[in-house]
Amino acid sequence: MSPDEQREFLEANRLCVVGIPRASGGPQMSPVYYAMDGDSLIISTTRSRWKARQVRREPAISICVLGEKPPFPYLLIYGRGYIEDSGAVDAMMKIGARMTGSPLPESARPAIEERAKTEGRVVLRFTPERFSPITPYGLPKKE
Repeated sequence: MSPDEQREFLEANRLCVVGIPRASGGPQMSPVYYAMDGDSLIISTTRSRWKARQVRREPAISICVLGEKPPFPYLLIYGRGYIEDSGAVDAMMKIGARMTGSPLPESARPAIEERAKTEGRVVLRFTPERFSPITPYGLPKKE
């Protein structure tokens, strides 16, 4: 899969599973919506959630982006996550647009600002370092 194909896949889909290492063994996994911001994936979470706390300690994480149309391919991405304490409202607006399939109206911003403040929202920014495309049935795609 070329870098252009990877980018196209990331822009065409909106669901991923974030995998974060746990000291006791296997990863903690969370299904979430994401949006692209330049070459990064951004995810809205709260500062009190496990993934935000753990990424602050250990930024090496993996993300599995799920294809939403048959034959349901997926893209495994390995890289680094960073927690940003600002920008949560803009991230939530962008991710909300991806979730609904259309831009959120600016009239929704005040309610989203209140929610971000009340819930202690932060941005998990993921910078990809290595990709592993997978075709259906778990067979690696030939490049």
